[in-house]
Amino acid sequence: MIALPLCIILSTYLVICFKYFQKFGVNNLQAIVFNYVTCVITGIVYSKQVPDVSLIIETPWFPVAVILGCCFFLIFNLMGYVASNIGITVTSVASKLSMVIPVTAAIILYNESFSFLKIIALLLGFVAVYFSSLHAAPGESHIDFKGLLLAFIIFIGSGLNDTLVNYGTRKLMLSSEFENFNISIFAFAALAGIIVMLYQSIALKKPIPIKAVIAGIVLGVPNYFSLLFLMKALNIPEWNSSVIIPINNMGIVVLSAVSAFLLFKEKLSIANLAGIMIGLIAIGIMLIA
Repeated sequence: MIALPLCIILSTYLVICFKYFQKFGVNNLQAIVFNYVTCVITGIVYSKQVPDVSLIIETPWFPVAVILGCCFFLIFNLMGYVASNIGITVTSVASKLSMVIPVTAAIILYNESFSFLKIIALLLGFVAVYFSSLHAAPGESHIDFKGLLLAFIIFIGSGLNDTLVNYGTRKLMLSSEFENFNISIFAFAALAGIIVMLYQSIALKKPIPIKAVIAGIVLGVPNYFSLLFLMKALNIPEWNSSVIIPINNMGIVVLSAVSAFLLFKEKLSIANLAGIMIGLIAIGIMLIA
């Protein structure tokens, strides 16, 4: 049970990191690439072994790890672009409301029960995510077709990522394989990122400052464990993923809003406070549903 709150705390830490990256002028793409490299190294150190590539490529979960690695890199960077150019609100709402995709998949694929209380909690969760994410920032009052399209891609991509993680965890591996699965995901994310970063560095003459490396390390270690703890939470026998995933997403939104208030003195509007309270109520209902 401790895996779920740890996942929420570490995922919130990642959000806080990006706030500081913006403050210190860190290039998000470069930090993300070094973050994935750090994730791979962290996984190897934590598991105390270098994965056997010849064995991994024969596992049933290997194709899923390849897809997830590439998707992680693409969606992560797309979220950074949308947050910077269109608005933080649309990014947060699109990524967190995507929980409807893995929840629906869990009900259909794994015959998980979906009671009236769960439906109420999920609907309250949507309301909580939206209100908790509302900020009166410049440039967020109007979203054009391009913004809506990118938000939809984030919504679908984030939802499919969670769905694939859940499917791989439940159907394709033993818990003893979690570390290798994790390392493989981040290895392919790092590979995709290195290709893009090298292109920018060589063709576009974009330098790679040391602060990007440091930022990647600061981000990478907790990022590795946030995914590992999510997988462990999804593997708890007495808990359904249709409960775990919404609690995780709502928990991150609520804790991020509180952290922004405490650390960055961001003002919480009445809507934000209402969202936090509704989110806590929704989590409570999920726990007893």
